[in-house]
Amino acid sequence: MRASNHTVEKFNVETPKAVYNYRVYILAAIASFGAIIFGYDLAFIGTTLALESFQKDFRLSENTDAFSANIVSLLQAGCFFGALAAGQLGDKFGRKSALMLSGIIFCVGSLMQTVSHGSVPGVGAASMLVPMYIAEVSPPAIRGRLVGIYEIGVQAGTCIGFWVNYGVKINMAESTAQWITPFAIQLIPGGLLIIGMLFVPDSPRWYARFRGRQEAIMVLSTLRNLPADHPYIQEEVYRIMEQIEQERASTSGKGLVAEIKELSHKGNRNRLAIGVCIFVFMQMAGSNAINFFSPRIFKSIGLKGTNTGLYATGIYGVVRFIAVCIAMIYVVDRFGRTKMLMYGSALMSVCMWYIGAYIMVSNPTSAKGISAGGYAACTLIYVYAVGFCFSWAGVPWIYCSEIFPLRIRSLCVAICTATHWLLNFVIARSVPYMITNIGGGTYFVFASFLTAAIFFVYFFVPETKGLNMESMDQLFGVPGAGDHSFPQVADEEKATAQTVERT
Repeated sequence: MRASNHTVEKFNVETPKAVYNYRVYILAAIASFGAIIFGYDLAFIGTTLALESFQKDFRLSENTDAFSANIVSLLQAGCFFGALAAGQLGDKFGRKSALMLSGIIFCVGSLMQTVSHGSVPGVGAASMLVPMYIAEVSPPAIRGRLVGIYEIGVQAGTCIGFWVNYGVKINMAESTAQWITPFAIQLIPGGLLIIGMLFVPDSPRWYARFRGRQEAIMVLSTLRNLPADHPYIQEEVYRIMEQIEQERASTSGKGLVAEIKELSHKGNRNRLAIGVCIFVFMQMAGSNAINFFSPRIFKSIGLKGTNTGLYATGIYGVVRFIAVCIAMIYVVDRFGRTKMLMYGSALMSVCMWYIGAYIMVSNPTSAKGISAGGYAACTLIYVYAVGFCFSWAGVPWIYCSEIFPLRIRSLCVAICTATHWLLNFVIARSVPYMITNIGGGTYFVFASFLTAAIFFVYFFVPETKGLNMESMDQLFGVPGAGDHSFPQVADEEKATAQTVERT
């Protein structure tokens, strides 16, 4: 059955233009320094492995597949556990404090880093906390754009990571300093995250749950650039507090055990299943295989030489960055989440089917030069990148940060993010062997998942564009979720910007 929206109530009070102010954009940008460290680590690890100085220092003339898989997969393992831990930290200490802690862990790890140890738990925690934090402070109409800044940060970090390694390859002698430089650059976004978070407030929804209504009103008033007694502020706080009260009334107990039990409740279990599946399909789309092992992948379709592979990878990063900026700023809140996922999957699957078929038929690695079919395959990798950035790059983070109820939001987002890193781990472990042993079949695997993703989204994923986060219970069928709607406000009352305190 096609996933369809129920009739879900939106805001009764018209959204003032003041809500779309610079404060929420600055907050999203500051928090997204956590995304930059995420994207940078994804990119520079794989391209660093291609540097001759790195291979020489670590004697990688033999068994490169095993070493590549081990090093890159260690990143995913650390991020998996970091994401799980961040859920409870975000509830206990607040989104802001947990993000600052993840930045500190990241910077300490970067200072201590070698090829097999480092800052990965901080990356995993940030990848879970940043989109959830941004979603909780965002006005509904631009929530996709603001959470999308997180993905823009990821792609900016990825692009920087690609080009840093190309730069050190071209401009630095083959020495230990050549491959240490990319590791040291990690400290810049990590430090900016810690400093920036000192100047932004915590999530108003976290304040409402743990500190009370008045503190939530104060933060919302600042973020929305409206007086505390404005009808829009009053309605938003009313909805938040109503959800908190409904969650408390429908559940018993506190702590992690009680939250885990809630995952099986109607309306929660389907959301968690959708969130987990979305991240499975995101990873099996194959994008991170290109991020981690891009020089080898370009080599597999006929591009020769380390410099050429790194340059092609750098261009790939630029294409992704430009595409994701367009997608997240101009598209996601206009066309919705589900259309982007389906159309992007269709485009990407065509690219992967062709690339796999080309490698199977032409065996480009044994050829002296790149053929016309090889140039077409290279072009389709860039087309694939555009499709990914308009779909699975940012939309899963947006979707999973907005659909869960407040009481178990941190736990659910942590599980979804851990799924992302677990599948990332699988990709990192398996892709070097897949490229070596099955060649074009590697791309057929990703193409198959992309084709299946179209049907999954069409039948099971409802649209969430423009809905406030407190309406998600109603959308996903939580019993009684629509029983306590905000009282209608007459037009003349809206104009006066006055409201009656509601309890």
